[in-house]
Amino acid sequence: MDLFSRFKKDYFNYLVSIILPALISGISIPVFKHLLGAKGYGKFSIWFNAILIVTAILSGWIAQSIIRFFPQSENKHSFSRKAILVSLKTQLVFFFPVLIIAYFIGHDIFLAILCSLVLFVTSLQFTMLPIIQSGFLSKKIITSETIRVFTYVGGAILLLRLTGLSYLYSLFISVFASYFFSMLFLVNQATKFFKAEDSLKNIKTEKVDVLKKFFNYGALLSLWFVFAYMISYVDKLFMFKYSGAEAQGNYQAIFDLIYRGLSLVISPIVTSLFPILTAAYEKKNKGEIRKFLKRIIIYELWAFLIVSILYWWFGADLLLFILKIPKTENFKLIGFIVVCGTFVLQLSALVQKRFELQLKSFFLLLMVAIAFSLQVIFYFVFKNYDNPLLYPLGFLLASLFYLFLISFSELISFSRSAKIKLQTK
Repeated sequence: MDLFSRFKKDYFNYLVSIILPALISGISIPVFKHLLGAKGYGKFSIWFNAILIVTAILSGWIAQSIIRFFPQSENKHSFSRKAILVSLKTQLVFFFPVLIIAYFIGHDIFLAILCSLVLFVTSLQFTMLPIIQSGFLSKKIITSETIRVFTYVGGAILLLRLTGLSYLYSLFISVFASYFFSMLFLVNQATKFFKAEDSLKNIKTEKVDVLKKFFNYGALLSLWFVFAYMISYVDKLFMFKYSGAEAQGNYQAIFDLIYRGLSLVISPIVTSLFPILTAAYEKKNKGEIRKFLKRIIIYELWAFLIVSILYWWFGADLLLFILKIPKTENFKLIGFIVVCGTFVLQLSALVQKRFELQLKSFFLLLMVAIAFSLQVIFYFVFKNYDNPLLYPLGFLLASLFYLFLISFSELISFSRSAKIKLQTK
C-alpha cells in the first residue's frame, strides 16, 4: 500500500473518531457557557488548558518518541510496556508537586487533588494513543474518543444539574472519568493487538534503554509542545488581565468552537501522517515522503480558501448566534483571525515533520520559542490599547512567524533551484 492510500484509510478513520466527539463537544460549548456564564466557562477553560499544557510537558515527549521509534523496535510489546512504565513513573514523580502548586494558586485542596488526578490519567491516556496509532489501529480510536466525549459531556451535565457540587468539581470529575474509561479501552485493544502479533510470546526483550532514548529525542519536543500550546493560550491570559473575564469568556467560546470545529477536519491529517511517515523514513523513502507532504499541503490550502468563503457567507453570523454573542464586526473579525491562525498552525505541523524525522528537536524548540516571545512582546507593547482584536492578532502573528521560520530553509532551497533553472534556459 503506497503512502497516500494508507493515509486516506487512516485519515477517514481518524476523521470519524473526531467527528462524533467534536460534534458533541461543539454542542456542549454553548450549553456550558449558558450553564456557567461567560465568567465560569472562561475560568474552567483556563484551569483545564493549564492542565493540558502540563500534560504536554509530561507526556508529549513520550508520545512522540513512541511513534518515532515503534517501527524499529524488535519486540513491540516489550517496547510499549517500557514506554508505559516511563510514563507512569513520570506522572508519579510530578503528582504531588502539581497538587501543591494547584493548591497554592487556587487555595482549594479538593480542586488541587482533582487537577493532579486529571493530569495523571490524561497523561497515561496520551501515552496509550500513540501505541494504537503506531499499530495502525485507527478504527479503535473512533470508539475510544466516543467513550471519552460522551462520558465527559453526559457526566458534566448530570453533575451540574443534579448535585450541589461546585461547577469546577463537576467538570473535572467528568474529565477524569472520561479519560479513565477511554484509557481502559485503549489498554484492552493494545493487548489484543500484541496477542495477534505474537509479541506477548516473543521472549526477545527490547534491549535499548528506552528512557534515555526517549529523553534524548523527546525532552526538547516536550518543551516545544509547551511553547506551541502557549501560543494558543497566552492570548486568553492577557485578555483576562486587561479586558476582564466577560470579554475573555466570549473570546474563549469563539476560539474553542472554531478551533475545535476546524480540528474536526484538519487534525486527523497530522494524527495519521506521523506513523506513516516514520515507517516510510525507516525504509529510506525520502523522495516519496517529500511528494506526499507537498500534496497534503496543497489540499490544506484549498481547504482554507473554502472555509474562508463559507465563514463570510454565513458562518460568522451562525457562530455568533449559537454563542449568543453580539453580531458586531469586531467579533466577526475575531472569528476569522482565529480561522487563519488555526490553519497556519496546522500547516506548520505538516512542514515541521521533516525536522522531527531528522531528530532536529532543538531547532524546532528554538523556532517556536522565538515565535512565542514575539507574541508576548506584541501584547506588552499594545497592552494599553483597548481593542479586542489585538489578542487574536497576536495568536495569528506568532503562528505565521513560526511557519516562516521553519519554512525558511525550504524557501531558500526553492529559490536556488528556481534560479538555476532560469540560468540554464
